[in-house]
Amino acid sequence: MSDAAARGARLADFYRGVHETAMRDSPVCNEALAVEALGFRDFGPYVLGVVVTPWFANLVVTAPGPDAPFPDHAQLKLRFPAGDVEFNVSEIAGFGRIASCSLFSPMDDFADHEAATLAAQASLDALFDPNLHEAPKREPEPAAELDRRTLFGGRRRAAGELAS
Repeated sequence: MSDAAARGARLADFYRGVHETAMRDSPVCNEALAVEALGFRDFGPYVLGVVVTPWFANLVVTAPGPDAPFPDHAQLKLRFPAGDVEFNVSEIAGFGRIASCSLFSPMDDFADHEAATLAAQASLDALFDPNLHEAPKREPEPAAELDRRTLFGGRRRAAGELAS
């Protein structure tokens, strides 16, 4: 198992514990789902993947190890081929700092765990698709008005311009 996959597995273990304690019998949980870490990989100076739980699916960024530096500010913005994504930074006791971006919450729309993991993996894969990034749309330039004077007399003189 790669170091990145091991970080994802540790996060999944943490959220399994949350599911068994604080989230037990919570009405926001879809009990057809389980906790799973998906697609954890190295991404620049970070580790990136998706955590699926019965109550959320989040894109998650962590430091590569417990002693690696991680931003102290509340938000982290990362650039992907598909565009920029903003993450909220928080601290998990016994794990360290993570940054997360909600993909789905609550998870009521998923009939089963397979559907949730397929949607989560597709979301992760889409981040690396440069064809999904749209260039900012420019407003079309207004067409020049063509009136009779312009058509037959050439360029209109600017306001205040004297005829020679």
